[in-house]
Amino acid sequence: MGKVKVAVIGVGHLGKFHAKKFTEIPSAELFAIVDINPERIKETLDLLKEKGSSVKTFTNYKEVIPFVDAVSIVTPTITHYEIAKDFLFAGKAVFLEKPLAHELSLAEELVEISIKKNLPLQVGYIERFQEPVKKLLQNVKNPLFIEAHRLSSFTERNLDIDVILDLMIHDLDLALLLKNYKKIEFIHAVGAPLFTPLPDIVNARIVFEDGTTCNFTASRVSLNRQRKFRVFSKGAYYVVDTIEKSYLEVRVDLQKREYKLDKKSFPESDPLKEELESFIKCITNGEKVKVTGESALKSLELAFQIKKQVENNLKKYL
Repeated sequence: MGKVKVAVIGVGHLGKFHAKKFTEIPSAELFAIVDINPERIKETLDLLKEKGSSVKTFTNYKEVIPFVDAVSIVTPTITHYEIAKDFLFAGKAVFLEKPLAHELSLAEELVEISIKKNLPLQVGYIERFQEPVKKLLQNVKNPLFIEAHRLSSFTERNLDIDVILDLMIHDLDLALLLKNYKKIEFIHAVGAPLFTPLPDIVNARIVFEDGTTCNFTASRVSLNRQRKFRVFSKGAYYVVDTIEKSYLEVRVDLQKREYKLDKKSFPESDPLKEELESFIKCITNGEKVKVTGESALKSLELAFQIKKQVENNLKKYL
């Protein structure tokens, strides 16, 4: 087939970069951008002019459905279900930013539609395309303890969802992937709303059936940004920092009582472009979707279990 005609629905902070990256992918044609806010459309057009790109603009996403092969949906979570469903029913490939939907049943329905229609549905877990994360997933074989800190300062974005669905879900996805989706035996989670009506800071402790323990902290009210994911296994310790784009592996020689360090940085990596390229390849080459709706459902289900724990614990103090 020729170039894949793509529309980006929602060109806010992240969506405008989706649009820009599609103009850098040779097998994709950015046909249109869609947003209900004319100012955001203007900002994105200004950004795209630097790339020498000319695209059509719409304020109603339904108008673009007949003209495209695929869509990237970067809108508030509460709108994901309706928009994605319309494109899937029209036979279009869908890239959907995480989380899949604001309700588990709606997310399940989207995945079911994509399977029935045999359409690519890729979910935006961008961390899987970070070079240090890919190296971690290749090297870790049997994690014993996982610890993640995902901290951000307060912004006006993604306030329709809590910090679990906004930030922590990335780390839940990676932990489940590392554990090959083994059964979870125990969850304890606490959190608090600070700047919004929803939990803005959450800590969750998760224990898998084989004893592997995970400690996750996510905050969107911190003074400094942090994106660290640590894994401990027998004789080794791994640290991934996706802000620094660095990977550290520490191996222990118990006989010599020595440490061997392997640290690598990936300053030139472009995970967003690679993520969107992989989506286009699903359409042009029939490649397997790297972040499937089915795997995204598993992390979303865990996120809702944590959310319920947080809500139950909050009731004790309110």
